Amino acid sequence: MSNISLPPAESRPRTLVTGAVLGSITSVMFFAGLFAIYFSMRADANAWGSEWFPEGAIQLVPGGMNMATLSLSVITMAWAVRSVSNNDRIHTYLALGLTALLGIAVINQTVFYLNDIGLPIDYSKSSTLLFTIVGAHMVMIAIGVIWNLLLLVRAFGGQDTQRHQDLVSALSFYWYAGVAVYSIIWIGIYIAK
Repeated sequence: MSNISLPPAESRPRTLVTGAVLGSITSVMFFAGLFAIYFSMRADANAWGSEWFPEGAIQLVPGGMNMATLSLSVITMAWAVRSVSNNDRIHTYLALGLTALLGIAVINQTVFYLNDIGLPIDYSKSSTLLFTIVGAHMVMIAIGVIWNLLLLVRAFGGQDTQRHQDLVSALSFYWYAGVAVYSIIWIGIYIAK
């Protein structure tokens, strides 16, 4: 018997992950610009002694529930990445499904919260910026949920092997960027008001 070694398997280019990283960075830069406008206008309003939001308009509980839900979704997304890398089909289904469900719950809570605030979008500059930032983040989460559901459908089709783990890795990077953006919304807008 001779020791013939097989050539190593070709590595796939990680263009999908690179694209997701660049898209996530672009999204974060967009939100950084919005945050810069929001925080500078709020600092100016506070410096002049004017009211930024009416008393009691912004409540902590709905924003805190969204932060808790998104924190849980970070765990389920990491579970999905781990399950795909281990070729564990059942846990991949569960993890992707739970992550999508948690994302839908965040969208639902955000819509409730925007209706509960009771301020029209054109009440002041502060309310316009609030609706813009929170609405843009809701769109970001909705894109992540749709992407997640498409991966779930693909996983049901049997393409959740280690060879296709870049799909879930790309989604996870985007999802983590969305959670990071929300943490700034939660601290900078909901808590600091």
